[in-house]
Amino acid sequence: MATKPRILIVGAGPCGLTAALELARRGFTARIIDKEPGPTPLSKAVGISPRSLEILEPTGVTERLLAEGIRMKGVQARYEDRVLAIIDVSRIPHRFNFLLALPQSETETVMEDVLAARGVKVEWNVELTALRLAGAKVEVEFSGANGGTFDYVFAADGAHSRVREILGLGFTGHTHKRTWSIADAVIPDWPFAGATAMASLHRAGDAGFIIPIGANRFRAVSNTPDPLGHIPGTAGAQVSQSDTFHIPVRQADRYQEGGVFLGGDAAHVHSPIGARGMNLGIEDACSFATRLAGRTLDGYTAERHPIGRRWIVLSERMLAAVQSANPVTIAVRNTVIRTIGRLPSMQRPLLERVAGLRE
Repeated sequence: MATKPRILIVGAGPCGLTAALELARRGFTARIIDKEPGPTPLSKAVGISPRSLEILEPTGVTERLLAEGIRMKGVQARYEDRVLAIIDVSRIPHRFNFLLALPQSETETVMEDVLAARGVKVEWNVELTALRLAGAKVEVEFSGANGGTFDYVFAADGAHSRVREILGLGFTGHTHKRTWSIADAVIPDWPFAGATAMASLHRAGDAGFIIPIGANRFRAVSNTPDPLGHIPGTAGAQVSQSDTFHIPVRQADRYQEGGVFLGGDAAHVHSPIGARGMNLGIEDACSFATRLAGRTLDGYTAERHPIGRRWIVLSERMLAAVQSANPVTIAVRNTVIRTIGRLPSMQRPLLERVAGLRE
């Protein structure tokens, strides 16, 4: 491009930071703002996929993430007190043949540091208050800083996106009524294998999930008020922070309007089962930066919307299976899990999807 475009990124989570990093390595400079004071302290996102590591590698982020995260090699599925299956994550057909476990807050800190080294500073405590499409330009106003006119805006400002709201873009879907809980905890005497995630399913449809995030540190999530109550081996756990949430299932009707583009949770939200939410946002951001550099932004929605839709449908199916209390459904589900655990040929397609290598 003869004249470098002015680009604004709204939201400094993994999706927005990826967009800024990808643009910077391609020779573009973006302004990135976020209404929060700093990286999120607690979120559902923990697992970084091989595809995300591959995307971030040219920016220099991946090397630092690998130094700080845990390379998860297995996932154990249990029903009541019995092991149903142990999935060998190292069967992922990729040089990054693992899922990297690292809390989102630490992932964001690494990404922000690398971005700052490239000369781009996140403007925290700056909130977008108004946005207008003015021909081929986008006029934006902020609280906490001066606004301006931009050629492109990439909205990575979450499920409650102000950008999407101002543009009147539909966000079709629903929110599940069941209350989920989440916690970070130290468990000094974890009795199970290290570098392994666990899904613990129960007869009444209750479920608990736990992922290692550091030395004796774990992230627990449950579809009950007690994030650790349905996970074995958690006696004596010391909870450092916790919260509750409801699962939204929504997708923007389209991902672009004029020079404005949506990515991450601003475009699609779904169950955390499958560990694809944050990773889909990273992939959205990479697509945006690649298409901007290649002058093919018109095809952004056509590329990304079907992928978001497929994961919403798949995650809803997985969620329904996980928290079913129907005896017949439970029997079928458990049989499927056992079969997958015994047959590596059945594990590979599943692992490729979780890894972001197949949509």
